[in-house]
Amino acid sequence: MATSESRTIKSAQRVLEILEYFDQDRRYATVMDMSRTLDYPQSSTSELLRCLTRLGYLHYNRFRRTYSPTARVALLGAWVTPSLFRGGPVLSAIDEMAELTSETVILSTSNNYVVQHLHVIHGSGPHAVDAHGGDTRPVLHSPEGKLILSSYQTEHIRLAVHRLNAEEPDISRHVRVAETLVEMAALRERGWAIEADHDSGVGSVAVLLPLRRHRDRLVISVQALSATIEANGKEILDMLIKRSEIISELCGHENGDEPTPDNVVQIPEPVKITDYRRHFA
Repeated sequence: MATSESRTIKSAQRVLEILEYFDQDRRYATVMDMSRTLDYPQSSTSELLRCLTRLGYLHYNRFRRTYSPTARVALLGAWVTPSLFRGGPVLSAIDEMAELTSETVILSTSNNYVVQHLHVIHGSGPHAVDAHGGDTRPVLHSPEGKLILSSYQTEHIRLAVHRLNAEEPDISRHVRVAETLVEMAALRERGWAIEADHDSGVGSVAVLLPLRRHRDRLVISVQALSATIEANGKEILDMLIKRSEIISELCGHENGDEPTPDNVVQIPEPVKITDYRRHFA
């Protein structure tokens, strides 16, 4: 028992030390970088990094074979001393939307082949949708996922659709590549989506936040009953777009960078991509 507890404590300590590792001005790191710096066995370091990647705390770049923190790491302690740490434009926008609409507001990103909720504010209304941080939604069958997918270049989207269709056991949920590319082009142009799913009774209004190189793709969405989305979707969208513009302006001043043109993230150097797994994850 003592040995088992000791191993558990050591694993927990290493997870925290890995996250703290990136706090020392290290934006990217390989397995060997961390293994040598932290004096961990390479095998256990690799296993911990893969686990953190699956959970959405790290992003793995298969081109460079490097790891980097995701936005989920930044949100871990946002609730501590909120007067100091919850003043950022993204979290402030989520809080404002939840207060104004009384509906559930969600910040999401892509994690491997799904959309994952990073941060959720439950609506105060009597019929507010139930959602939780860490929940996932399918990329091809959610407005959040479609918006994130649309931010990639056309050929990467094509590869992603082929891959996702191949891994979807339910044939009725397969999508046509040509039609999806047309839909992605339209979403890329406008940067928002409204969907009311009558089967589940839940709808979403989602806006893709301004994209910047080497940053997570983020979507803010308001989820509510489909009837609410149909009645108030345009009004909710206007509020989301206004806050997205404020976020873009504030982040641009703070970081000294600008959103990428045409809402598409470009790859910094020519890379031949042979399959979807190597790029989108």
